[in-house]
Amino acid sequence: MEYIKYNKNILSKLSLGTVQFGLNYGISNKTGKPAQEEVNEIINFLEINGINSFDTAKGYGDSEIVLGNYFKNKQNIQKYIVSKFESQHLQLEEKDFLIFIKDSLKKLNINSLFGLLMHNSDFLDKWEKYYSCKVSVLKDQGIIKYFGVSIYSNKEFELALNNKDIDIIQVPFNIMDQRAHSRSWLKKAKENNKLIFIRSIYLQGLLLMNIEDIPKKLEDAKEDIKYIDNIANSLGISRNELCLSFVNTIARDAVILFGCETLEQAKENIKVFNSIKKLDKNIIDKLINRFIDLDEKIYNPTKW
Repeated sequence: MEYIKYNKNILSKLSLGTVQFGLNYGISNKTGKPAQEEVNEIINFLEINGINSFDTAKGYGDSEIVLGNYFKNKQNIQKYIVSKFESQHLQLEEKDFLIFIKDSLKKLNINSLFGLLMHNSDFLDKWEKYYSCKVSVLKDQGIIKYFGVSIYSNKEFELALNNKDIDIIQVPFNIMDQRAHSRSWLKKAKENNKLIFIRSIYLQGLLLMNIEDIPKKLEDAKEDIKYIDNIANSLGISRNELCLSFVNTIARDAVILFGCETLEQAKENIKVFNSIKKLDKNIIDKLINRFIDLDEKIYNPTKW
């Protein structure tokens, strides 16, 4: 496993996204939520293979509880857990807000979150001292170590970048959605000591789907998937390996989120990550040039 360093914290390059543990998530999800027993097997396997970072959210069904059930008897293991909440809860009175966030700690069976992220950026353009004070209280009381936000647009990224309370920015990045690279989000974040978490490396599973299984509403993506297939075949690697290699080659200082519903998927993800090689500039340039002007209705799931 590769690791990255952020302010003396050593995080695994891969972070387990756990939305699938609490919800039926993803366009290609055919198995649904795994049972607690299988979740335990998945996390145990990933820990043995060096994963120490986990991503969840209050809005992910019972994902926090499921994770907490596993960590209940693992108090001495080093782990970096990030959870998220809907930003409107910042408007709660301070006492109620603290109770609201501490509820996540209780469910997760931990004493402190490595990161607490706003699941949306609704308040970034009207950030008030009132919100900064709440973030400071959370940090001062050791409830969280870092605060952040999940963003969806360049405007939101710039607002997060220039907000002194924001330490972590979660962004989408994959072969089709290349804004993190083309808009220099990765470069700017590093220059400003913001930690980047990358989500949607497989575009909710679209990038791994069989051509014939792609839904009619995404018919326009079929030719693009075929192109990705051709590149992968020319390199003698799978589409999965190409997608992960593309992101990992470009985003060297970012944590990459991945998800799985089964132990078999977890094993495959680790196998793929341990085998991938850095893509050469020629291949990177080909993929950038092909998708740089891609229609947003293909790469943005909110447009599906």
